[in-house]
Order: sequence, then structure tokens, then C-alpha cells
Amino acid sequence: MSNTEIVRSYLQQFFSGRVRHSQVRELLTDDFTFRDPLMSADSADDYVDQLKQLGDELELHAKTRSIVGQGDVVAALVEFQGPAGPMTYSMWFTVQDGKFVRIESIYDPRPFLGQAG
Repeated sequence: MSNTEIVRSYLQQFFSGRVRHSQVRELLTDDFTFRDPLMSADSADDYVDQLKQLGDELELHAKTRSIVGQGDVVAALVEFQGPAGPMTYSMWFTVQDGKFVRIESIYDPRPFLGQAG
């Protein structure tokens, strides 16, 4: 499976209804890092612990608008539909040996913070 297919599968599997944060750990390297406007993690366990605080009852749906990959890096433009309404993310994935080493997401967090756009 190519790195682009791994990312596409991840987005379809984990963002097609109720999220399953507790199941994402198997997809991450131990030294995994995550960055986005509201959260950061410097290990897979730290990331999963933070996600679990959000709860698995959160329902999200992802529509991948564009996805491109070159080597270990895959970029995806994704529209998420969730409790805060539709939000567009630019996501950058680093994939090695079939696992995520790094995910960086860029988006406008104001809907999560209850602020007008």
C-alpha cells in the first residue's frame, strides 16, 4: 500500500462516524509527533491520551478534497463535518514503514473556540 493510500484509508476509517481514538495507537510510531493550532504531542502515547480526553462519542466525517504524496510526505486537503460545523484542514503526514511519524494540521480553530469567522 502506498503512503497516499495509507493516509486515505486512515481518513476513511477514523472519520466516517464516531471516532475511535483508542484504536489509532497501532498506526503511530513511538516517537510520533503531532501539531495543530490547538494541540501538540511529542509521543504516540501523549497524542492518544489527549485524544481520549475528547471521547470516542465525537462524530466526525471527512471528505478528502485533494491528496498528493511524494516519498514519505503526503498532503491532504480535507473537509471535516462535525459538531462545530464544516471545517477545512490542510494536513501533512509523514509516513515511514506504514506508520505515521508526524501529522501537522493547519486550520482556522475559531469554530471550536465559539468565535465568529
